[in-house]
Formats: sequence, C-alpha cells, structure tokens
Amino acid sequence: MSGALAMTIPWRKLGLSALVAAAFAFFWINGPLQEPQPVFEFEEHVTGFAEPVRMGQEYQTPITGMIPERERHAFYHIMEAKPAPQRLYGVIGDARTNPGLSEEVAQLVYNDARANAANPDGVTLKTALDMYYAEERDKDGRLVQLYMENTGLNKDVKGYAGPIDIGMTVGLDGKIRQVKYLRSMETTSYLRDVEKAGYYERFQSIPLDGKSYQVDLVSGASLTTEGVARSVTQLVSIARESPLGIYLDTEATGFDVKAVLPDTWVLQAGLIGLMFILTTLKLVRRSPKLSLGMAAVTVAYLGFYLNNSFTYVTFLQPFLGTSWSYILGAYAVYVILGAIWGGNTYCRHVCPYGNAQRLLVWLMPWKGKLFLSNRAIGFLRWAITITLAIGIAMGLRDWGSYELFPDLFGLEFMNSPWFWLSLALVLVSGYYPMLWCRALCPTGAVLDGVAWASRTRYRKTVDTKLAGIRVTTESVPA
Repeated sequence: MSGALAMTIPWRKLGLSALVAAAFAFFWINGPLQEPQPVFEFEEHVTGFAEPVRMGQEYQTPITGMIPERERHAFYHIMEAKPAPQRLYGVIGDARTNPGLSEEVAQLVYNDARANAANPDGVTLKTALDMYYAEERDKDGRLVQLYMENTGLNKDVKGYAGPIDIGMTVGLDGKIRQVKYLRSMETTSYLRDVEKAGYYERFQSIPLDGKSYQVDLVSGASLTTEGVARSVTQLVSIARESPLGIYLDTEATGFDVKAVLPDTWVLQAGLIGLMFILTTLKLVRRSPKLSLGMAAVTVAYLGFYLNNSFTYVTFLQPFLGTSWSYILGAYAVYVILGAIWGGNTYCRHVCPYGNAQRLLVWLMPWKGKLFLSNRAIGFLRWAITITLAIGIAMGLRDWGSYELFPDLFGLEFMNSPWFWLSLALVLVSGYYPMLWCRALCPTGAVLDGVAWASRTRYRKTVDTKLAGIRVTTESVPA
C-alpha cells in the first residue's frame, strides 16, 4: 500500500488576503466612507404673502374661487389697514438648524474666551452667520484678537474616540496665535502625550492666507493629532466669510493644515514589522526564553515607548469617517495578515497588553480556575465585541475607550482612574491566566474570528492498489 499527501492551494487564506488588499486599496483611493456633514441646513419658509416660484414653472394667481384660494391672491387684504408687517422670505439660521448657535455653546465660547484672554474684561461675545466668536480688546479699548472654537460644529471631524473641541485665537495680522485643546472623549494618556510634545505650539504663526500647511503629528497619538489638525481646518472654513472675512485683510479660502508623519515613521513601521516576523519563527516560538524575551521587548517598545497597541476600533475607523496614517495602515496590514496566515500572531505573540499578562503569569506562583466554561467565556467576549461595535457604529464613539492599555502604558496613575482599573485587570489576569484576553478583549475576538475563517482545509488522499479504490478524507490542521 502506498500513500500520497496532496496539499490543495490555500484558497481561503488567499481569498481573505485579496479581500484585505482590495479594502486597503479602496480606502487608499477614496478615503473614509462618511462624507462631511453640512454646517447648517436650509429650509424654505413660505407664507401667504409670497410663494417662491422656480424658473420654468408658471403660476396663475386665481381671481375667483374658494376662500383659501382667494387668500392667496396678491391683493388680498390690500384695502385693509393691517399694522402687522408681512414676513419676508430669507435664510434663517438659529439653534434649531445649527447647534453652533445654541445658548449652551454661547456660554462655553464666552467662558473659554475669557479663560484664554490676556484681558478677560475686554472680551465681548459676538454672533456670526453660523457660529459664536469673541472679540478681545486691550485696556485702552483697542481690538487685539479674535477667539473662535468648534464646539457644536465638529461632528464630522473625529479623533480616536470622537469629535475634539478646540479653541483658536487669531490676531488681526491674519495669523494663528494659539490653538488650545478644550474637550473630547480621547484617552487621557494620548492627550498628555500630545501636550508634552508641544503639538499645539506648532500651529502658532500659521497665516490664514488660503495656502496649505503641514505640522508633524505625534507618534502613538496619530489619530488624535490628525483630528486636531482637521478641526483647525474646518473651523477656519466655517469662519472664512464671517467673522474672518470682516476683520482680516487676508483671504482664507483654500486654507488647509495637515498633520503628517515625521520621517521616523518608516523606522517605526519597520521595527513593528520585524517583531511580527521574529515571532513567526519556530526558533522563537519553541524556546520559552526567547518567547519571554520577545514579550518583554513588545511591552517595552510597543507599550511603554510608543503606547501603540492595535484595537478593534481601528477596523471601524474607515467606516466612521476617520482616515489612517501610513504607520497605522502598515500596522493594520501586519495584524490582519498575521491573523490570516499565522493564526492570530498579534494576540498570541505581539500585543503588549497581552504580553504583560503573560509575563505576570510566568512570574506569579499562584493560579486560579474560572468557574465559567471556555464556551461561556467565548460567548461573553463576542457579546461584548458585538455590543461595542454596534454602539460605535451608531455614534457612541466614546465606547472606543473601552480598551484599557493606553492608560496602563501611559502611567496615568495620578490623572486617570482607568489606570488603576487597567492595572487591576492585569494583576487578576496573572492569577486567572489571560482573563482579559480570553473573556473581555474585543480585539482578540475579531482577530480570532478572522483566523478561524482563514483556516485552510486540505485533502489527504490514500490509494489502495489491491482493492482498486480511492479513499478520501478531509481534515483541518490545528
């Protein structure tokens, strides 16, 4: 009896890889799916005094007819002395059609302007077509600068966890004097990294002259810094005609500021890719010492140095109007291909939060056993994942902060209560091995799902010459 093992082409892996390549190509060419929303909406208000008529349409005013028809006549009530003026047709902007003109926003703009002013007593709140702004005058009554912010106007510009409210001060010379962070749902550690890097100072002295400018984004907080830059661009676009066009001699049409990656992004992307390659080597996977060494490297470099773990939110961002930077796109390629071809390389070997748990499991002599079965644990993890994905897709972007690794690696023990929760979960996962990864991590659920869908079936064929028959069996390798 002789046997032959015929391996089929891994169509599933190739198909998923082609699908991933097509998705990346689509978003590379077209950008995120969501289009920017209009700043305010127009509505037609028609009264009995006037009725707009489009060109090409003919309307005959009825002379006789029913009473409702006669009341539409142009001369109806013309002989009666009616003191009430007729309402004219026009564009109406208020808080109903523009959230930027609500009373709450007015109070926020005024308070923020005073907080950022050199002379708070010289601040006066003003109203433009679709936004509030503030004038600041010195003690002699001379106008020195304008203050604006995008509160209520920035729903289509998102950072990592949703819109970012910023305030901007503009001098009468037409240059930006200050960009200041106000409010958002961004992770605290990311915001502190952005501030420590002096990112907001990079906008100072940029002229609003209709040209395009670039600022270096902060590595490890690329989505946050890109969201701030886009918010500045949008705010200038909204204020271009009013108030900027009224106070400044420069024309801001076409003004744009982009957050770009510094040249070091290539090196960082290369190092991350090298980690994925090294962890696929059998020499590393079969050696406990080398595996623990790689785990320590990922915790130190990806965790504490870059604070740049990959999460399930990254998969949703192109569908929610947030574009990826080059380094985040490269990171996504490594993670997805690692799930397809390596059985979820990221979660098993690269994730710094998971490796922090592995190192603690290795160090801790005590181990506990969960009362839940593996099936119940898997169900819990998928329930959390689906709930979060639906919530974020419906607009609850702050749910993207469910991942706790940034607070842990950002060492925000004095500023964020989430640091202590994240640390507690790591410690508990040392006693109940990999509790977060097994039961609570939505990123692991998504990547394990991709790995399961990409498992390649092969056909093992055994020929029996004496019987003259072929026996075929199929199996799936572990």
